[in-house]
Amino acid sequence: MRTLSFRARLTLHWTAAFGCVLALTCLGVYAGARAFLFNDLDAQLRTLAGTELASATDGVSGIHFHEFPAQEVAGVYAGKFAQLYDSRGTLLSQSVGLHDGPTLVPPDVRRAALDGRAPIVTVVAAGRPARMVALSTRKDAEAFVVAVGLFADPLLAALRRLAWLLAGASGLGLVVTAVIGHLLATKALEPVAHVTERAARIARGDFSARLDPAVVDDELGRMTGLLNEMLERLHGSVQANQRFAADASHELRSPLTAMLGEIDVTLKRERNADDYRESLVIVRDRIRQLAEMTEQLMILVRAQEGHVIGATEVELEPLAHELVAAAGRLAEGRQVTVLVGPMDRAVIYADRLLLARVLDNLVRNAVQYNRVGGHVAITAEVEDSAGTDWTAAHTVLRVTDTGHGIPDGDREKVFERFFRVERSRNRRTGGAGLGLSIASEVVRLFGGTIRIAASTPDGTTVEVRMPGGRVTMTHSPHALPATR
Repeated sequence: MRTLSFRARLTLHWTAAFGCVLALTCLGVYAGARAFLFNDLDAQLRTLAGTELASATDGVSGIHFHEFPAQEVAGVYAGKFAQLYDSRGTLLSQSVGLHDGPTLVPPDVRRAALDGRAPIVTVVAAGRPARMVALSTRKDAEAFVVAVGLFADPLLAALRRLAWLLAGASGLGLVVTAVIGHLLATKALEPVAHVTERAARIARGDFSARLDPAVVDDELGRMTGLLNEMLERLHGSVQANQRFAADASHELRSPLTAMLGEIDVTLKRERNADDYRESLVIVRDRIRQLAEMTEQLMILVRAQEGHVIGATEVELEPLAHELVAAAGRLAEGRQVTVLVGPMDRAVIYADRLLLARVLDNLVRNAVQYNRVGGHVAITAEVEDSAGTDWTAAHTVLRVTDTGHGIPDGDREKVFERFFRVERSRNRRTGGAGLGLSIASEVVRLFGGTIRIAASTPDGTTVEVRMPGGRVTMTHSPHALPATR
């Protein structure tokens, strides 16, 4: 069985809900009209009964009725009838129109009338529904019950006509409601249909598709804005992953191709042990390069996914000295001196291993792309919270080199994966183009920012700003030459 569309189900639900409200309204109107009409009939009946009682006792002796032809009298008295009972419940007389029918007033009603009350009951007189009221009177020291009634079939016929009228109006109202509901549902679902069409385009691979901007800032307008924002991010992620896959395959292919070429050359002819050793050293260096690139990719993925145990207080000065010592051989080969200080007793709240990776990448990048005989300075300062409880303190870490600088158009791109300012020159230096990208992801993960604060032909300053503060233990800033 085919499932109904959402528009059809929405129309059915709206029609059913409106139908229930309309049915309850019609029932209320019918019940109210019936109660009002019967109350009016009972009021007319009491008035007629009082008149009849007064005229029945106006003679010298006995109780008598004033018969008249009902078909010749219009108004409330048309269809009137009466019965007369003594105190023992014996029917003494009744209207000619009842055709000597049975007693119509039950015994309990007659007793209530003799007690001074005026009960009204529904009866069937001469085969017709009617309402009767029973009143008591006395004549010649004897009690009597005078019961006067009015036929109710004209009123019931009017109620039946009202019921048919309400039923017809309800049916017509449901049809009109269903049509209007269908039109409104179609109009309301037009943006959803548009979203579905664009989603189908995206599912087919067109990630550049966007929704038309909303005209009205309502629920659909806000949904459209959020979907466009999501599509923009998705498009950016897809493009970034495509670039990443292409760049990664290219970067990994280069050392693999070099290793295969070295092995093929070595195997072309018999060689001595020194030649084989030289080839193995070359292959080992290429494998080390692959291992380092793989490790950097793993760190980058972990940082992007947020797989971090937690943040601790990391003191910068000892960490900086450790990393400068680790980069000593690279600095010595480039004849670059690395200086540490001043550090302002600064600490940063982050994971120590990941923060060490950030600082190590910045230092190695500054050494690797520096001038021969240049300098690298690592400094830090603490930005206090300005005396308020709403602003946390931050630590600003700066790594400054004396390299050739970065062009203005590339200052944001240097934090992208595998990006190189000068691809040929950087390929000779052996960099994979992942250091600043890893630093950017790790810094962002701990709520910080990284940027190129300044870059001229005389050098570049990379600035990292992260949550931090000061430690109580002081460390005197000093310089540690990387050369030996």
